[in-house]
Amino acid sequence: MQAATQTVTFTPAIRFDEEGPFSLLLDDGTQLVCEHVVRRVPGARLVCRARWQGRAVYAKIFVGPRAARHAKRDRRGVRWLQERGIVTPALLHEAQLPDGAGWALLFEAIEGARNAEEHLASLGGDAQARLRLMEALVAVVARHHEAGLHQSDLYLKNFLIEGERIHTLDGDGIRAGRSPLGPRRALRNLAQLLSKFDVEDEVHLPHLLQVYAKVRGWQTDARMLRRLAKAVWQHRHEVAQEYAMSKVLRSCTDVRVERRWNRFLAVARPEEDPGLHELLERPDAWLEGPASRRLKTGNTCTVGVVTTGARRVVIKRYNVKNFWHGLKIALRRSRAARSWCNAHLLRMYGIATARPLALVERRFGPVRRQAYFFAEWVDGPDVAERFADPSVSEELRRDLALRLAQLLHKLYLLGIEHGDLKADNLKIIDREPWLLDLDALRQYRHARGAWYRRRHARDLRRFLQNWQGEPRIRAMLESALRRVYGPDPVLKRAGIEIIEERESTT
Repeated sequence: MQAATQTVTFTPAIRFDEEGPFSLLLDDGTQLVCEHVVRRVPGARLVCRARWQGRAVYAKIFVGPRAARHAKRDRRGVRWLQERGIVTPALLHEAQLPDGAGWALLFEAIEGARNAEEHLASLGGDAQARLRLMEALVAVVARHHEAGLHQSDLYLKNFLIEGERIHTLDGDGIRAGRSPLGPRRALRNLAQLLSKFDVEDEVHLPHLLQVYAKVRGWQTDARMLRRLAKAVWQHRHEVAQEYAMSKVLRSCTDVRVERRWNRFLAVARPEEDPGLHELLERPDAWLEGPASRRLKTGNTCTVGVVTTGARRVVIKRYNVKNFWHGLKIALRRSRAARSWCNAHLLRMYGIATARPLALVERRFGPVRRQAYFFAEWVDGPDVAERFADPSVSEELRRDLALRLAQLLHKLYLLGIEHGDLKADNLKIIDREPWLLDLDALRQYRHARGAWYRRRHARDLRRFLQNWQGEPRIRAMLESALRRVYGPDPVLKRAGIEIIEERESTT
């Protein structure tokens, strides 16, 4: 049964908490029915799939003190796109909200289309299809630049794929100049787009630069490629750090944050339910209760699994050992907060890890005390158990070794150190390795520097120690690492012999 719509009166202090259908009466007397919220920026903007005068539209609703300014900028950006021959959905209507509370811009809904991020996810492991998508988007951005347009907000969600046509969205981020963009500014903007793809796709950078240069009529050289590669890395790192280390600690599209003098709470928005709310209010009662299955009891950390409704949740409580330990952690980021941020960091990079549900810190003003991290329980064997399982064939063992090597190589390319790669921190779910226990994980700004290479080599050595007494499994893993890393000297640092001749995969 369709949910009943509610009429919402908006004020400048609006909270966009509505998930189901709701309706808005615009100041021109027409009604907008928002059916599904696509994106929310609390107190500033809401984007929803909607119906207006019997037709499907996408509505951008701007509120707050800068609503008129942002709506005007969005309209202007759409006009620039249209004037310069860039495909974009038509702006059908614009209207103020009642009492001047904001503005609504209504755009044509392109039926059967999906944004580039969704399209990319649907391609899975099809490397050729991924490359074709990258080529098409790079060509679109090159046409932007040739037309003198610069999009300051180059996210994959800002491109809509309709068959062979690509629509550019979000006029708010469009800036227009009188002449085509020069090389320095253009390459920085192109790097924003390319940084949104997987780090392993960077092997295509030389080809993609050629695709871009062909549209622009440029000649490329090694220096231009180096500048592009450096800009891609810098932008990827900066965006990841801003999102995972800052944005998820304040209210945003993905997270709801509540601050009190005695508690800090961050909850993943799609995960909120009454059962989780009860856990957050009384974590100790659940952790110490008879329904809890204790996984770890230590001075600094207590871990248990509890069941609420149909969901199993891991609770990690980071304890205060004594007065001096409490003094040491009082003003620094808690280990629970690091786990929360690092889980979002890995998921942003497409690395499988337990879904973060919530973070709770007990505080006295700015002083932190106990902290709790809540994550979805990951039910599966760890890598040591999987390799030891007699029902697992040699072919599946080799496949698992390769997948583990690919995971470690991706961490290497991203400049990420885990810090504790023991076997039970690597679970296997549907043949894919999942990385757990993230409070020691960190990302380095200079991923190709000697210091990070030493740290990654240490991660590799710790990983291989899990099979110190099993030379056959260890040899299989070393072979997979050589196959994925190639002759990279970081393997030698980790004690893995680099074999020049090509290895057999049997």
